[in-house]
Amino acid sequence: MSDINGLLDPKQDFVFKNIFGKEENKPVLISFLNALLKDKPHVKSITLDNTEILKILKEDKASRLDIKATCDDNIRLNIEIQTKNTGEIPERGIHYLANMFPSTVKAKQSYKQPKFISIWILGENVTDRKNAISEGYMTFQPYGCDPYQIVTDKARMFFIELPKFNPKDPEMSDLLKAWLSFLRDPTFMDTSFLRVQEVQQAMETLQYISADDEMRALADLRQKTINDKNSELAIAKEEGIAEGEAIGMEKGKRETALSMLNDGMPIETVSKYTGLSVEGICNISDSKK
Repeated sequence: MSDINGLLDPKQDFVFKNIFGKEENKPVLISFLNALLKDKPHVKSITLDNTEILKILKEDKASRLDIKATCDDNIRLNIEIQTKNTGEIPERGIHYLANMFPSTVKAKQSYKQPKFISIWILGENVTDRKNAISEGYMTFQPYGCDPYQIVTDKARMFFIELPKFNPKDPEMSDLLKAWLSFLRDPTFMDTSFLRVQEVQQAMETLQYISADDEMRALADLRQKTINDKNSELAIAKEEGIAEGEAIGMEKGKRETALSMLNDGMPIETVSKYTGLSVEGICNISDSKK
């Protein structure tokens, strides 16, 4: 989680939230958002929803340390940081985005307002797209004479895949390059990026957190929780695959046994070549009658 220079990883959600999700660091978050959104919309002010980081950790170590906020024109934001590809990030993104609606659209209120933007910052690749940044919309697909069309721009979702980031990308602004360089690995970022006041502020915050023994201990505790959760997911996935394979093999044996019985082979012979018990084969034989 840390490097040889002692800096914590800004991609870890606890560290990320302490940099981008604190009241005193609002300029940092605004600068990052304007670089990503390309000033469409231009964010001038922002209100953070959940800033009590230590309280969240104390109450539930498995809590989501995302950033929820509201910016100009009542645009609702949700920013997630995810270091591992758990295999269902796009689906989770859609689920989280959908859950933003009920808390904001009240009775007799138009569904046209407000707008919602969900941002996922990813430490591993989750799509087969080439660019580091992808924006997702719900769309009408081309059919007959109807062209491709966006259903609505009220719900937008961004995926930032940091391993794909190329600091020499000519299509990317220098400000966005600065932020993605910082997030991917601040120890190897071009020092010229620190001329941006907000990036310098983010770096100073990271250095302060990394030098504070209590904050490092909390970051390590959070990382242990993340590692344990990822390990549980990996084990569950492996067990699910193994169980599925076992079920598939058993089904195959039963189908083979049934075929052999239909060909008139003795039950003992079927048992020998399929590995099924005589009793089990008798049950198969009875079920086909």
